[in-house]
Amino acid sequence: MPPAVRLWRDPVLITLAVSAVIVVGAFLADVGTPRAQMITGSIATLILDFALFSLSLRVCRVPGLPPHARRFWAAVGVGGLLFCTGDLVQLGTVVADPAIERLQFHPVQSASMMLGVVVMMGGLLLPQRVVRRSGRERTRLLLDVAILMSASAVVAWCLMTRPGMAEAGPAALFLALFGCGVVLCAIFAAVRAGLTGVSPMSRVAAVPMVIAPIGLAVSSVLLPSGGVQNTGVQMAAVLLPCFLVLAGPRLQVLHGTDGLDGREWFHRRRRFSVLPYTGTLVCAVALVYVLTFRGLGVSAWGALAGLLINVGLVIARQVLALAENDTLVGEIRHREHRLASLLEHSSEIISIAEADGTLTYVSPAVERILGFPVAEVLGRSSLEMMHRDDRARQIAALTALYATPGARLTFEGRYRHADGSWRWLEVVAVNLTREPGIGGVVCNSRDVTESRELHERLRYQAGHDDLTGLANRREFTAAMDACPDEATVLLIDLNGFKHVNDTYGHATGDAVLRHVADLLRDCTGPGDVPARLGGDEFAVLTGGDRPAAERIVARLRSAFAAPAVIDGRELTVGASIGLATGPAGGGDHLLNSADLLMYEEKQRSRTLTS
Repeated sequence: MPPAVRLWRDPVLITLAVSAVIVVGAFLADVGTPRAQMITGSIATLILDFALFSLSLRVCRVPGLPPHARRFWAAVGVGGLLFCTGDLVQLGTVVADPAIERLQFHPVQSASMMLGVVVMMGGLLLPQRVVRRSGRERTRLLLDVAILMSASAVVAWCLMTRPGMAEAGPAALFLALFGCGVVLCAIFAAVRAGLTGVSPMSRVAAVPMVIAPIGLAVSSVLLPSGGVQNTGVQMAAVLLPCFLVLAGPRLQVLHGTDGLDGREWFHRRRRFSVLPYTGTLVCAVALVYVLTFRGLGVSAWGALAGLLINVGLVIARQVLALAENDTLVGEIRHREHRLASLLEHSSEIISIAEADGTLTYVSPAVERILGFPVAEVLGRSSLEMMHRDDRARQIAALTALYATPGARLTFEGRYRHADGSWRWLEVVAVNLTREPGIGGVVCNSRDVTESRELHERLRYQAGHDDLTGLANRREFTAAMDACPDEATVLLIDLNGFKHVNDTYGHATGDAVLRHVADLLRDCTGPGDVPARLGGDEFAVLTGGDRPAAERIVARLRSAFAAPAVIDGRELTVGASIGLATGPAGGGDHLLNSADLLMYEEKQRSRTLTS
């Protein structure tokens, strides 16, 4: 269960909140006599102090708690015991003296309270490891500390110089100064967590732990000076910080070791910080208050001096912020220039298209690859520039890509060049329609025309004879395996080809082979596969229609019988033809059958010749 949800269901926090409302509410309502309030309040503070000791020890037993955090919470537990000692003396004094009917701090209680706070602050300020920060980060953080502490000092000054403090005596004055010092130390310790990069408590647990000293400081200033006469209100002012501080260790137990990185206190993602302006506002309000109710005096002059110091710090903070902004603007311009240079000289076209394919951005590489200026391409659909056959093949995948945020698609297609030709592009497209600042489909397109042509050329060469351009044996066998039904194979072997080679040379022999290849192309149809199997052996693969195959054989015999001028000589090229029809799956069987028939015909022709 997330910590934010557990807070509302935690029985300890619920009990603490209900008890605080009942107890503090009863004192504010002035229930009971002043003496009864004094006794009840002393008992309540004693119980709360012991609870602080117990809850702090519970935090120390959290598994995986860092040493610096364990030391701090142990110091808080010791402070709780010291508070408990002082409050026990205070309770005994009130019970023993029936004449006490208003709040009076016993010297032992004051000493115990101050000693407990010193122990807790000591645990908070113990040395810790330091996370390295840049000079500007440290300066900005220190200025924030100074602004906050100057505002706190102005408020403390106004409280310390209020009417009645001078008559309260040295002890009360010292206690008030001590309370203000506690607040300043708490502020310093909180900012120190940001400087060191570690904190003994999470930010959620720190909220009541910081608010409680502020309440303690206010009560230490107001109560001894006689500013609050009602005993119930006095006890409420004392008890409320006690209830608040108890929430800190319980919240830390619920969060475990989460949030002990002090940098999270100061590195919240926001466009600006309201801290400087808040400090200045506090100083201004304090000055207006003392001028309105006390007039121009010591309080007013101190508040004015603090306001001027605070404004000076805020100005320094803003100058630093402007310097940082100037540096950031310079870095942004440098990155923009670098990005523009990379896009301009990139070998790929980078484009962004809307959901309907309309191009909203195209990199300058489009002019180098496709010959179109950027202005001419913007506003057009990328599908318009794609070859219609490739568009029809990819339309389903492209439709799904444009309709699905986060989808990715890689494909190859032909795109029109400005000169009317077609260029093959390999496109990697990603749908980033929900990405801020993009809102479209981003495509990286690479020109693969040359590699595609090379691939096609290699594929063609792998399946065709170099001399004649006909399919080779490998391509012919693959074509037979691809036939779903019956097929007919014509096997053709030239008669007297060795004599031509020996008599007229290999160049004339090659010319004869090319002539035969032309005859095969002329006598076969578009669905037939003429091939040169090797040497002077040729073949034709046609459908299972045997009469059609016999007509091809007749045309071939007629073509071979006609004399032809080859390499400047009139030659008659003879050939023996074997024809076999059968299931396409038995390709070797068909070739063997056609070979036997061809051989029989060759033997007959030799017999007739002899």
